[in-house]
Amino acid sequence: LTQTVLACSQLCEQVENMVSFAVLDSSDDGEGDSAPGVPSASVGRRLSSHCVRHAVIARGALLWASELASGPEFAETASYPTLSPCILSLARVISRHHPMTRPAVLDLALLFASHSNRDVGHKKMASIKEQCVRLLLCLSAEGHSVEVLRAVRGRLEGDAASGGGGGATMDSALVRYLFSGLLELVRPPFSLSFVRALGGLMMTRAVVEALQSAHFEASKRHMIIQLVQNFEGTCEAQRRDGGV
Repeated sequence: LTQTVLACSQLCEQVENMVSFAVLDSSDDGEGDSAPGVPSASVGRRLSSHCVRHAVIARGALLWASELASGPEFAETASYPTLSPCILSLARVISRHHPMTRPAVLDLALLFASHSNRDVGHKKMASIKEQCVRLLLCLSAEGHSVEVLRAVRGRLEGDAASGGGGGATMDSALVRYLFSGLLELVRPPFSLSFVRALGGLMMTRAVVEALQSAHFEASKRHMIIQLVQNFEGTCEAQRRDGGV
């Protein structure tokens, strides 16, 4: 395992100097596919397979990605528009195979969502942020919906308190994209903790303004109304059972 850790550390260093890398949801590293004297599988394929097979490698890859993405210069690099989607894809694969890494994946998704780069086209930047939201939705589907909702609420409230000076995590369009995904994902019955988490998020100013916008489809608004009605049913059932 020590040799594997060292090898994966070198792979991460190589990735930092690449424009992009392939991510595969497979434990097959392709090492046996090459003929003698021919380079073995790609860096991305080898890194992906090790992350799938070894939880410790997966955790280390997330630590590397978080350290890389936290640097103020990373979002300004020429490789940012192409390297970021690869890192987020690797995080998605890791979260699928290693449940204990999901809190770190959540932090990484929110970190990427807060990036900004004026030299990158609006469409490309929006695409990266939407990938962050899809990663949040994947985490929600994997049983971390309450944690995701609480974390998003915390970031939105933090953005509001700072006036967005540190880089807004989500603009109105991204908030609507998140809620459109949530409305397709969640189904009753709901736990009281989920009701509180989503209800609290829906009460933030950023969400209220985003959902009241004319850009939010009427059909989605109807689904929001149905969702709130289900919330009321959950709270009423809790009161009947003597809960808080």
